[in-house]
Amino acid sequence: MAKLIDDQVRIVPTWAAAARYLNKQRPKRQARNLLLEIPNPMELTDDDRAMMAKVDEALAPRELTLRTVAGTIFPLPMYRKFGRPGYYDKYKAMLERGQAENTWGTYANRMISRPGKEPGTTINPLDDLVNKLANEGQPQRKDGVKVSFTATYELGVADPEEDLLLEPTPEPDEGGDVPTYNPALDRNDWLGLPCLSHLSFKRVPRDGGHAVDLTAMYRSHHYCARALGNLLGLAQLLSFVAEESQLKVGTLSCLSTHAELDVREWGGVASANTILGT
Repeated sequence: MAKLIDDQVRIVPTWAAAARYLNKQRPKRQARNLLLEIPNPMELTDDDRAMMAKVDEALAPRELTLRTVAGTIFPLPMYRKFGRPGYYDKYKAMLERGQAENTWGTYANRMISRPGKEPGTTINPLDDLVNKLANEGQPQRKDGVKVSFTATYELGVADPEEDLLLEPTPEPDEGGDVPTYNPALDRNDWLGLPCLSHLSFKRVPRDGGHAVDLTAMYRSHHYCARALGNLLGLAQLLSFVAEESQLKVGTLSCLSTHAELDVREWGGVASANTILGT
C-alpha cells in the first residue's frame, strides 16, 4: 500500500516524518511505495542542522556522513570550486585515483560519463540534459515562437545518447532517458546494485517563469544509513540543474518502492527512537 508524506516543505522534516512512519511498521519497519513530496528542498533551518548532526553522530561508527552520501549523487563542493564544465573532469579524475577495484562507482559518475554509440567515445548525459532544459534548448515552431516542453527530461533506464540527443518532436510527452542503472554492468548482480533507479526532470511554469522539478525513484531505500544523505544529494543535483539551465528550483519528489528503517545502522532500536523522538 502506497504512503504519501507531503505535510512538510523541507527535506529534513519530510525525511523524519517518513522515518517515524517506518518505525511504526513492526516488526520489520518496512514499507512499499513510500512517496515524499518536498516543495522547498534547498531550505535548512537550525533545527534541521541539529537533526543532521544527530544522524552524522549515529553513522560515525560506520564511517559514513551525510555529506559523503550526498556527494555520491552530486559533488556540490567540487562544482562550486571548478564550475561547469570544469568539475566533470575533476570528478572523474578523483574517482580514478580513489575508487575501489571491482566497485560500480557513484551515481554522479554515471550521470556524466557513458559510452557513446561509436566505439571509444563517451557522452555526458547530465550536461546534455542541462542544455536541453535551458531556454536556448527549447524547440521553436515554424513561426519562431519557443515551445516549452514539460516531460522530455529524464535520467533513467533507456539509451542516453538516443533519448537526449534526438530532435524534439511536437509531442510534449516524448521522453529521454539516461541510466543510473546500467544493464550491461548490473543485470547479473544480486548484491551491491545501485539503489537509485531513475531521475525524471520536469520543466514547469512557475511564478511568471519556469522551474524544474525532480522525481527520483529508488528500488530499495535504507532510511537510517542513506535516505537523508540521498535526499540532500538530490537537492544539490536539482539546484545544479536549475542554476545551469537558468530555471528556478522546483519540487523534489522521491519514491521508494521498498523502504526500510535499518535501525542497526544507528546502533539499534533504542538509539533510533532517541534520534527520531519516538
